[in-house]
Amino acid sequence: MDLSGSQKFNAPPQQVWNAMMNPTVLKECIPGAKDVTISGNQINIIVNVALPLLSGEFNLGSTITEQNPPNHAVLAIDRNGSYGSLKGNVTIDLAPDGAGTNLTYNAHIDLGGKIGMADNMIGKGAAQSGLNQFFKNLETKV
Repeated sequence: MDLSGSQKFNAPPQQVWNAMMNPTVLKECIPGAKDVTISGNQINIIVNVALPLLSGEFNLGSTITEQNPPNHAVLAIDRNGSYGSLKGNVTIDLAPDGAGTNLTYNAHIDLGGKIGMADNMIGKGAAQSGLNQFFKNLETKV
């Protein structure tokens, strides 16, 4: 599944970066998040998912493999569980845009097992909708 897009924020890059690296802010912004922890370069998110044929509590973890605060980060995802597997990378770039910030993201995630059923236009639409809600929520926090 490939996802990409951009989001403008009315805050400088450092402020957006700080919010994205704050587990409390992330928990408040990620739809369905029950818990978010950040320890070193590890990010762990427990989220409730309620989609047809795929619902329940999922542990989504990632490793920050590259970072240049407050401008760039790459997250690696490699998770296996009863729901299947997720493996891929997410690249996030933040650039000054006047008094604000333009954030761009590119993600490529391979889905396997039960969750592989979501690798279609409906699943991609649901993922994009969740991302849009996350960014809308994050905008209110920065």
